[in-house]
Amino acid sequence: MTDNRAPSHFIYLLLIAFFWGSAFLFVKISLGSLPPLTIAAGRIGMGAIVVTLICLKMKIKLPRSGSEWFHCSLVGISGTVIPFFLVNWSMQYVHSSLAAICMSLSPLFTITLAHYMTHDEKFSSNKLIGILFGIVGVASLFYGTIVEMGNSSVMYLALCGLVATSFFYALAGVLIKRLKNKDPLSTTSAMLISATLITIPLALFFEKPWTLSPTPEAIYSVLILGIFATGIGSLILFHLTHMAGATFVSYNTYLIPLVGMAAGYIWLDEPLKVTYLISIIFIFTGIYLAERRKRSQGLT
Repeated sequence: MTDNRAPSHFIYLLLIAFFWGSAFLFVKISLGSLPPLTIAAGRIGMGAIVVTLICLKMKIKLPRSGSEWFHCSLVGISGTVIPFFLVNWSMQYVHSSLAAICMSLSPLFTITLAHYMTHDEKFSSNKLIGILFGIVGVASLFYGTIVEMGNSSVMYLALCGLVATSFFYALAGVLIKRLKNKDPLSTTSAMLISATLITIPLALFFEKPWTLSPTPEAIYSVLILGIFATGIGSLILFHLTHMAGATFVSYNTYLIPLVGMAAGYIWLDEPLKVTYLISIIFIFTGIYLAERRKRSQGLT
């Protein structure tokens, strides 16, 4: 069977890439006066409020069974709680563009996890070759950034955190595919509510946010992160994953570096280099190869 991609699939993919790619800019701004867990708790809580209000407005019921809440909580932990903290902490020590670059490692994790955890997204030669092209593009970006910034133990620890973030995003994508409740609003709301109930106590205990004095820019950034990158972005993620599969959704991480680098260049004065253009060519080649339909053989 071949995959026929509807134009809406690619529109949703671009929207996710825009929301999540620009998120690195707002995380960097908010880190100026807010610590990592507090930013994570703020954006997750705001996202939960947005999605839950939409559910109430549309009279959509939240999951009823304990098992559904349990699985939504697993998605919330792997897709928001852990990666949001890791990326926030790591970005204290690296450029926003480097954080965006590292997210492109996610398809490598996704295609492996989906092979073992789903029944309809197995390895194929065109997917594997496409992923490899994408990884080469990301590697060139990664190498150029390392050369520019130099070596330090803290930076390498931050890079490990970003790589781990990619893994948890990939795991969340596969777990979403396995959810029995396919309603994107219901599952997104349950996921964000569960994640909020975890992150807020952690932030209160470890960072004591009531003692902080955040700037207006930091507050606005957290609000933008919560409404768009977390709330609306999660809705699109759930909807697109059920329509197109976890592997297709993971290709947004090829586009995230482009948005993240552009935002960093325009607003944070982060550099753009020739190696970036080279990597972009590899990245888009990878997307094309991974999504190219295999021609059916032996048709009569």
